Amino acid sequence: MRPTDLPLIRRSRLFAPVSETDLAAMLATCFVQTLPKGAVPCHQGEKPEFLHIVLSGGVGLFGAGPREETLVEFFGPGDSFILPAVMLDAPYLMTARLLEEGRLLLWPAPAFRAQVRANGALAYGATLLLSAYWRSLVGQIKDLKLLSAIERLSAFLLALSPRQNGAVTVVLPGGRRLVAGRLGVTPQSLSRAFAALRKVGVSGSGREVAIADAARLREFTGGRALK
Repeated sequence: MRPTDLPLIRRSRLFAPVSETDLAAMLATCFVQTLPKGAVPCHQGEKPEFLHIVLSGGVGLFGAGPREETLVEFFGPGDSFILPAVMLDAPYLMTARLLEEGRLLLWPAPAFRAQVRANGALAYGATLLLSAYWRSLVGQIKDLKLLSAIERLSAFLLALSPRQNGAVTVVLPGGRRLVAGRLGVTPQSLSRAFAALRKVGVSGSGREVAIADAARLREFTGGRALK
């Protein structure tokens, strides 16, 4: 593990309550893998062998149905993914795939569960992280039921923006086809939504999107934002 990895690990809700001494002992059981774009660290239906924490790069979680596969969520540096399956020792409900070359911290699942049982601070951190997952899931369900494709895209772009107003450029965490899957729309509907947002100053191509004024976009969407 690199010295620069520790701040990323600390950024996770999972580790925020854990003391420095306990964290060092926990990380002693972990190791780091560098994986290429397209690598699959875990497959839907498999039992978890590790808890994965993203140190660099990007990971997409994909759900596979009888006829197609779609992206469910993006994860970036500092994020842990598929914690519920590791906690329950239950099969993964999704497949993780590297969207670009990246480095993952792997924590053996049995050792992680033993630490959760033994360390109250880690257990509290796991509760915080699972609560965040729950809120994200409920937010996605509400958006799918209540917001149009244009509103969902607007809120997604605002959630990526580091500023509340003024001109800003955001970088999509994956290609536009993946973003369409995350928002629950077809690629064609996403293209139409981007076209509709040109009138409020949204422009760009590929993964880079320019927002002329984040406050204006927020006003256009009625103040909605993904949580």
